Amino acid sequence: MLSARTSRWLLVLSGILTLAFTIWLIHEANIGRDNALFKLVRATPYGDKIGHILLAGILTLIANYFLKNRVWRVARVPLPVGSLIVVAILALEEASQYYLPTRSLDIIDALANLAGIALFSIPALVFRRRTNPPVG
Repeated sequence: MLSARTSRWLLVLSGILTLAFTIWLIHEANIGRDNALFKLVRATPYGDKIGHILLAGILTLIANYFLKNRVWRVARVPLPVGSLIVVAILALEEASQYYLPTRSLDIIDALANLAGIALFSIPALVFRRRTNPPVG
């Protein structure tokens, strides 16, 4: 069994690697470079949308984990802070595609991002509820 320190280190490393992979992926798409991963995505039915859901979801899991599943309450509805940060960043990234000749602004991609964020926010809310039961 791994020690708590080793587990934490591995989680930090995986978070850094996922973020680096995401930045690399966006860069490759922005400059119009084609690679084996993009070819695989194009060859897979709904591959682009599945990729958006998974990437946005994994970033959401990581952000919520590192922010200790903190929430902001809006009208008594708990909204995970990490999820909101990922929404903002991915919305800006999608909007920036309007200005890049190698990219295309696609509302379906943005909706796939939101679906991934919503789906992968559930573990943060469930974990928070289990560790911080409501007072009252």
